Amino acid sequence: MKLESNINVLEGLPVFVAYNANVDAIIRVDEDLESYLDRPSESRKLTPPSLLDSKRDLATAIMYAMAAGQGDEIAMTDDFAATLESELDPDSQQMGGQTGIMTNLISSLGASPITYTYLVSDRQLSMFQHPDEVRYPLVEDDEVTFVPLSEAVNAKRTKINWVFEFRIGDKLFDVRATDNTRFIAASRPPEFDLVAGDLDTHINQIGETVDGALLAGYHNLTSDHVEDGYEQAHRHARDVIRRLRSGGNLEVHIEYAVTHDDNLRESIYKWILPEANVIGTDTHELTVLYDDAGLKVTEDKPTEETPFEASEILTHYKMLSALRDELGVDCIRLHAMEYHLTVMDSYLPPEAVLRGLMFAAVNAATKAARGNITSPDDLDTGLTYEPSKKGRDAIELLADHVDKAVDAGTLCTPTVVACPNRVVEDPAGTVGIGDIVSSSSFILELAVANDRDEAR
Repeated sequence: MKLESNINVLEGLPVFVAYNANVDAIIRVDEDLESYLDRPSESRKLTPPSLLDSKRDLATAIMYAMAAGQGDEIAMTDDFAATLESELDPDSQQMGGQTGIMTNLISSLGASPITYTYLVSDRQLSMFQHPDEVRYPLVEDDEVTFVPLSEAVNAKRTKINWVFEFRIGDKLFDVRATDNTRFIAASRPPEFDLVAGDLDTHINQIGETVDGALLAGYHNLTSDHVEDGYEQAHRHARDVIRRLRSGGNLEVHIEYAVTHDDNLRESIYKWILPEANVIGTDTHELTVLYDDAGLKVTEDKPTEETPFEASEILTHYKMLSALRDELGVDCIRLHAMEYHLTVMDSYLPPEAVLRGLMFAAVNAATKAARGNITSPDDLDTGLTYEPSKKGRDAIELLADHVDKAVDAGTLCTPTVVACPNRVVEDPAGTVGIGDIVSSSSFILELAVANDRDEAR
């Protein structure tokens, strides 16, 4: 692992990051939480609601995630969000939202993010680890200018998501957790309508100054906040992406997130995802995307509820390949527990992509072990965890399937790249690891592909 050279090549890399940042209020699932919530009437037939509006809804959603052993996120009504904020005290707070998490990592690794999010309160500002290293775009006289985050505070309200973390064996009413993960009850302020005023018109000027863009938050819409429906909002967002790209030859990474609103997912699939160069998913998100696309495979799709088998990678490879063809994008990336897998065509050089994936594995292990990454020195922690043997075995199987050779447990071809993850068995926290993987791999592959190694 070329850790020192990876950090050096990232120095000063300009990246645009948008749109969703919030504060995560974290609560451990325990007896105190159980005493606050209302027991679902039929816990053996749990069905998560599409929108949280009561303590019973919240209990149902948490228990469903615990039983399934997979992370999940559901939006709250504004009234219920206000109820939780007034009645619950979090165990801890941290930066939340894909854009917020990715900005913190990028700035901690020495790159230069330009970050836009709709609400910047003093409380939100305090969650940025290196605010002086982050620039915020404003428009004055048709010109985009970049100001320090401290000069970008524009709201008293803070978007707060409630994160309920649980570990294997934790119990809520009569359901026990089958894996270490979390459930997120997400607020949806009306300001997150994917309209950024004058910035939308002049966003091509940002495209002229950055090497790539990490975009997320397209799921932060509700029917209550979008008068004319999701399609109009997402068509506007699509046009903004195209305008951003028109300012320069830059790669666009869209980080996918699942929502239980079928119409919202359909709109994201139709209007947003085809605009990406690369899409980032986890295993659950990949399955949802695949089903939404109406695609079929002969094998059963892997789930978190069954023990890991090396053959899962073959199904994931087929799912990624079919989705990439269906959406017409250059690349789709999967971060699974035991391995990272990219399927691509006409994207960046495979050697750059592999280097990015291997770097992401170190970042993921560091995040899992320490709970946070604040500087490049922290990554030494990730190096202490060996690449997953299960992941290496799975990649060997995939290599045989595509008739290619592995090299030190990794696979690197023009159309498929894979490396084993570095697994932390007892993570300090689970929120944001996927965002860490996607952002670290993307910025490093950008830097390497742009020959920043030779330029330094």
